[in-house]
Amino acid sequence: MSRARVALAVLFVIAAGEAALLGFLAWRAREGRAAGRTPTERGRAVAEASGCFACHGPGGGQPIANLGSKSGEVPGWTGGTWMMWNKTEADLRAWITDGHPPGRSPDPKALIRMPAFGGRIGPAAMDDLVGYVLAVSQFGPAPDEAVGAGKEVAYKNGCFGCHGPEGRGVLRNLGSFKGYIPPWDGDDYPDLVRGDAEFREWVRNGISERFRANPAARTFLEKQAIAMPAYGERVSDDDLKALAAYVAWVRATPRAPAGSR
Repeated sequence: MSRARVALAVLFVIAAGEAALLGFLAWRAREGRAAGRTPTERGRAVAEASGCFACHGPGGGQPIANLGSKSGEVPGWTGGTWMMWNKTEADLRAWITDGHPPGRSPDPKALIRMPAFGGRIGPAAMDDLVGYVLAVSQFGPAPDEAVGAGKEVAYKNGCFGCHGPEGRGVLRNLGSFKGYIPPWDGDDYPDLVRGDAEFREWVRNGISERFRANPAARTFLEKQAIAMPAYGERVSDDDLKALAAYVAWVRATPRAPAGSR
């Protein structure tokens, strides 16, 4: 083979490799954007675009002071105080739409009052926003004792910090395979966790044995910025069982209200 043909072959291989890399990066970017279209993430985007975080703080958890109001601040969505202002999902929808629930007038002495967003937010976006606030506020009791216990385990061990409210968020993760930490209710979960045994491996070891044995998967896990912690014996067998029950409940119980996209 002539030198010209060898050089041409080398250039072809390089070009093919670059095309494959660009194709992979484009696919991963699309996957990352698709994750951002989950109901909870769409609701967070609606909240941000609507200015909700100006008063309720980033994520709804850092409310600002409100002179003259009964509580002295704009109620946050997290921390439990939100429950004092809402008894049902209908109350939440009325706050967003009308600025106050039916039969309850706005606080006359509050300097900052809740705006009425009715007519400014479309039905689908409203559903997403309501779903996001419900998830962030951990609204409503757990359906049974096991799920409630698992929710407490997740809270105490910082799981919601990375996996988002109720495990439904999408936190970006540089260097990871798809660019984000997979939510528990997302399409990635069944590919990552195949059964209770693998769930225990992820929690106890920070990686499943199946992924540890796969060089490509292990490489991505090792180079990602945010790694899954290995909790080891810090969580008991009962904690693991309860946490698995809670994750199963999250997957079986979408937070986006009926009628959402």
